[in-house]
Amino acid sequence: MVAANTTNDPTLKLGSEGEKVKELQKLLNKRLNRKDDVKVDGVFGPKTEDGVKIIQYQFLLKQDGIAGPLTWKSLRANAPVDKPTLRRGSTGEQVSIVQKVLEDGGYDTGAIDGNFGEKTETAVKAFQKDKKLVVDGIIGDKTWDALSKLATFLTVD
Repeated sequence: MVAANTTNDPTLKLGSEGEKVKELQKLLNKRLNRKDDVKVDGVFGPKTEDGVKIIQYQFLLKQDGIAGPLTWKSLRANAPVDKPTLRRGSTGEQVSIVQKVLEDGGYDTGAIDGNFGEKTETAVKAFQKDKKLVVDGIIGDKTWDALSKLATFLTVD
């Protein structure tokens, strides 16, 4: 994955102001649909928070509306970064995020419960087949990238 310099990127959230907020707003606008564009005014308001949540969905991050290190890093790399390899038996928030995106994209994962079970594996394999990836049911870098493209398509459509 692409490394990005995030040493000077503060955590920004509702109420934050300044040049770094403007920089964040410009990065958001490069990825957002025109109708979701945020005003580049250096004020982190509700519209910027919504923009951050959309981007977090696109990069398969927790949608908290807070621009932390992973949000900055993903925006700068224009790709999902620091993603774990997920497979059957994996559990947790990242699995839930994948299940949600797959479900939104029309793939049946069963319950969105953070448990990578048989139904999730079947959905991942169907997705990999549709995207002409290696069909192994394991979510590695190429599948993460394809999932990010699906999530982006779902938010821009």
